[in-house]
Amino acid sequence: YEVQDGMLCLLDKFANKIKEDEGNTRILEEIVQNILNSAKEKISETSTIIFSSSTVVPILYFLKNPILAKIFIQHSYPRQLTSGQSYEETLLGKILAKSCLPQSDLGPWDFFQQPSGQPASVHSRTEAQIWAGLESVHSVAHMVFNSLFRCSEEVKNLTLTWLGECLSANKGRGKMWTTQMGPLLSGGYASDGFMLNLGSMLLRFCSPITEDPKKMNKIDASYCDKSSSTNIPSVHMKDLHTETCLITLEENDQQVNSSGPYNFPTEIFFMAHKALDLGFRTVQEKFTKLNQELNRLQSAYRDANEGGGGQVAEEIQTRMEESMSKFLSIKAALLEPATMEKQTSLVAATSSWLVKLATGSTCPWPIEPLKDVPPVLSCVPEFIVENVCEHILLVRRFNPAHFEQSGHRLPEIFDMILVFMGKPIWLKNPHLRARLAENLECLLPYHENQSMPNILGNFHRQALFQDHPARLHLCVAILHVFVSIEETGQSVQFEQKFSYRRPMYDVIKYIWTLDEFKAKFREMAEMAEQQIESENPPLFLRFINLLVNDAIFLLDEGLNYMRTLQEHEAERDSWRNLSTQERSENERQYIHTGQLARYHNLMGRETIDVLELMTSGIQAIITHPTMTDRLAAMLNYFLKTLTGPERKSFKVKNLEKYSFNPGEVVAKICQIYINLGESTNFLSSVSADGRSYSPELFGWTEAVLLKIGRADLVSTVMEIARKVAESSTQQAEEDEMFADAPDEFLCPIMSILMVDPVILPSSKKTVDRSTISRHLLSDQSDPFNRSPLTMDQVQPDEALKSRISEWMNSKKGKR
Repeated sequence: YEVQDGMLCLLDKFANKIKEDEGNTRILEEIVQNILNSAKEKISETSTIIFSSSTVVPILYFLKNPILAKIFIQHSYPRQLTSGQSYEETLLGKILAKSCLPQSDLGPWDFFQQPSGQPASVHSRTEAQIWAGLESVHSVAHMVFNSLFRCSEEVKNLTLTWLGECLSANKGRGKMWTTQMGPLLSGGYASDGFMLNLGSMLLRFCSPITEDPKKMNKIDASYCDKSSSTNIPSVHMKDLHTETCLITLEENDQQVNSSGPYNFPTEIFFMAHKALDLGFRTVQEKFTKLNQELNRLQSAYRDANEGGGGQVAEEIQTRMEESMSKFLSIKAALLEPATMEKQTSLVAATSSWLVKLATGSTCPWPIEPLKDVPPVLSCVPEFIVENVCEHILLVRRFNPAHFEQSGHRLPEIFDMILVFMGKPIWLKNPHLRARLAENLECLLPYHENQSMPNILGNFHRQALFQDHPARLHLCVAILHVFVSIEETGQSVQFEQKFSYRRPMYDVIKYIWTLDEFKAKFREMAEMAEQQIESENPPLFLRFINLLVNDAIFLLDEGLNYMRTLQEHEAERDSWRNLSTQERSENERQYIHTGQLARYHNLMGRETIDVLELMTSGIQAIITHPTMTDRLAAMLNYFLKTLTGPERKSFKVKNLEKYSFNPGEVVAKICQIYINLGESTNFLSSVSADGRSYSPELFGWTEAVLLKIGRADLVSTVMEIARKVAESSTQQAEEDEMFADAPDEFLCPIMSILMVDPVILPSSKKTVDRSTISRHLLSDQSDPFNRSPLTMDQVQPDEALKSRISEWMNSKKGKR
């Protein structure tokens, strides 16, 4: 079971002798290829579990001599270079195809049979056996390829070409339609197991590079830009130049100039990342969908049992067993410990490399003043950042303890997130910047996996948020990406932006518990108040504006869906009289409405939570005339809807199923009133809201608070009610006093009496300052002619302001 030196020497002499006697290697090729075909059959028949280096001993004899090694690698070239699946049928492919995953999604799935009938300890043993087998596969593959790389320049070139052609032939695996259609379209490509093993093998070649910053400095990002060149012998990958990159250069921008040659670390780095993109990313997408399917099946199984069980429950149970078998197999393939460790090393080293590309330094703080855009970023494919995001997400979901095991590399990843998340000039794609925010949430210290006890604690993750030198930049970066998702010109689906913001809410909630972050947010709020009329609306003000917008939309949509569900529940009994098709359609619509209700209720509550959090420590900018009217109107509307006569319109059989907790929302809204209760601006806005405010509003609220057990809020809320009532009385007197105001004194947008009239430079219309400043938070254009407009361009109409003031004083004097 070991390679014999004597036999190696004999084969070496034999190969050289035949070539010398025959003048070519044709006879030798015939002899060797027959031996290799036999070895391929043996490898194919060997189980993944018992695969080891001894399995491939026969082929190791052909990897030392350049003549034999050339025959070996050429033997592994498929007849069709453009067929991804054909690489799996070669000798090298048979090694890489050894996996716990089947060659097709259709099966057979050989491991974790009848998983629900087995205890967790059995699953753990099976997983350990799979991991041992996979580590042997990766080790053997690395040994074989390493021998080929070291044999001769010609063999090395042929081996790199094989890898490049293999990746190119399988590029369709990464397309969206391939993962959506599954086996129907993936049949022409290499299997998941093959691609995962290829990535794991390449990660082993990356390890010496990713553990040494000096070697990482040798990686040349311009390589991707040259992958269309056929005249550069050191470029073995194809089509990288067609990938979407971090930024796009304009014609007049400085271009990237490099013509190679490119070194081995550069090639292996990009090959590894492409293998991760085509292997790990696509398998993780399947894994996530399978996890969601399992959750749906479990829910359906519970419903079926509640309905009496029977054949339907048995069928669902069978599907659950099949899905769980797939789930556990994919989980074992993705979480093989040695690969995960090397993948984390690559992700961390890549993060440092990206930071240095963008900023010129691995420690670039502070980055706010940095405005230069290095042209080389236009050569870096987005999938490099995607690979970082996917790996962090996988660790967070299924093995968060790994963060502590690799804790010394976490600051490198944290640096990259802070640098790129809030810098569109370095990372154009808003989806990717939002994914970096999701990665930030993954690094929060409190994530654990109940099925995998973590004895290492969360020291390294805590250190990121408490000791990292640039940690406070996080406040700016997280708000920037929050706002930019809304304001980007690129397509971000309306509903998708809320899903992107959910992990941001978790980050904001966590860092708010740390005093220095809370102080930073207050500093940003004070700066926003000072710069409220600057050319660009201050970041914090835009954030609060969007928070209010989101709360209005999400809470309102959630209530509408709850109202629809109530109507469906009242009608369901009558559906029995409908045709089977109509009844099925109604049931599908009922279930879909329930899913939408739950989503909007959850997101609405998250949004209100963050708004309540912000108002607990920041009041001035939130109660500024620019914001306070809309905020007060929103709070009044939802308080009236959830406590007034309409509140019974949303009652359904199972509120918890739809994450609908109106009492909790009412309590949060009341807390916001309390937080802002010292602001006369806010109290005035609450009382001036003619749509939802009435003297009965807080009486209804008191009754609901007592009913839900929040008597602790009642006295303070009723004090707010008293102040608002006083303000309402004063407001009513003023409304009556100024009811006959001349039209020229009224804002043409809101029809309110102007107190600070300003002239818009383009349309020459006069509006109230608070009205136009509120408009410009969402739309930086003149509302009358759509010309570009910023707050610093409006011109005070002092003459009109003086006339309005005189008229108001004269009215008051007559009283």
